[in-house]
Amino acid sequence: MYYPIIFTFLFTVVNSLYFPIPSISSLRLPNMLSTPNSDMPSTKLINYPKLNYHELTEQDKYDLQWYVIGKSIDFSVNIPKKARIWNTNYVVWRSENDTFIGLNDVCPHKGASLSGGKICSDYIVCPYHGYEFNTDGALSKVPGISFQPSPIYDIPKYKVVEKNGWVYLNTRAINKSSEAEVFVDNFYIEPEVSANCSMVQLNMDYNCYSRILSENSLDVMHIAFVHTFGNAQKPGPYREDPPKLVGKNHYKTTYYYEAGEDSAARKVFGIKDLVIENEFILPHTTVARVIFGEYVSTVITFALPLGDKKSRLFVKTYRNFWQNSFGDAFTRNSMYNTMLQDRVVVEAIDSRFMDGKFNMKFDKLQNVYKSFYKRFIHKFDENE
Repeated sequence: MYYPIIFTFLFTVVNSLYFPIPSISSLRLPNMLSTPNSDMPSTKLINYPKLNYHELTEQDKYDLQWYVIGKSIDFSVNIPKKARIWNTNYVVWRSENDTFIGLNDVCPHKGASLSGGKICSDYIVCPYHGYEFNTDGALSKVPGISFQPSPIYDIPKYKVVEKNGWVYLNTRAINKSSEAEVFVDNFYIEPEVSANCSMVQLNMDYNCYSRILSENSLDVMHIAFVHTFGNAQKPGPYREDPPKLVGKNHYKTTYYYEAGEDSAARKVFGIKDLVIENEFILPHTTVARVIFGEYVSTVITFALPLGDKKSRLFVKTYRNFWQNSFGDAFTRNSMYNTMLQDRVVVEAIDSRFMDGKFNMKFDKLQNVYKSFYKRFIHKFDENE
């Protein structure tokens, strides 16, 4: 679970929090405090259509194929970069007009990796024989050879967009027969963006199945036992709101905690009650928003499946307090340590048994995610 920023503040010793906290009343995030049950969406889980993947609309399928492949700062102009999703390699680069180009990374001639080549006048040049492909993936030039264009020479093209510090690739190929299809690009936009919160980004590779990472981010009960900032005396919330559908492929639950007597929440901030809003957006986005008084700390994760047993976790952390270099450094360090603590556990989980034999009270949101993931995204097969 990735709640490091606030839980570290709230459950570590008080004398580690001697830095002054600026007034943040003007930075209070709108509509982030937990909504009463009567005001929550009426859609129930049982009303979600029990479809299989093949019964989804083409727009639905398109929505489920967006993957974070890197941070915005990772992509330089005209520098090809390899991205890997579900054992398939893609080549992506930022053009001079600040748009993104995405193609299959395999040259159809002899299988060379195009990401090892270079960009010349918007053409990607294969490092093996110098073949040039345009931004639509069409073979445009073969040094020393005349040829007639043919679809067999071309490589698939993919849509790539930049949103709020992350770069996304949609694995649905764009070709001439599908160019007439018009899809809406639906992305979750966290409210912290418009609230001008401070943001720190990290990423880390894990030797585990991606769904394990996402479910770990939705797990509230491991905090006291895996992380150094947990409260082992009262590890569970005293109340929860059940998972609700709040947007397309987007579910949310809310937990209510009581801060410990010796916690920094009470001794430094004078706050007894904590609210945690926990959410997921298929295929791999999770949200953990910790609210105590006017202070809000949010962790957004995306678990990129590099393969069945290799994943890369992208993390964005937001906060509306300590908006200075100290706050950034503290956040980055605590988040990094939390990710390392989780890695010890999740990498030791045997994917064959990750579904477990039973569930307990606070497993609801993970189970909803698991059910939809297996139905719409990917079903793990150790023999794949």
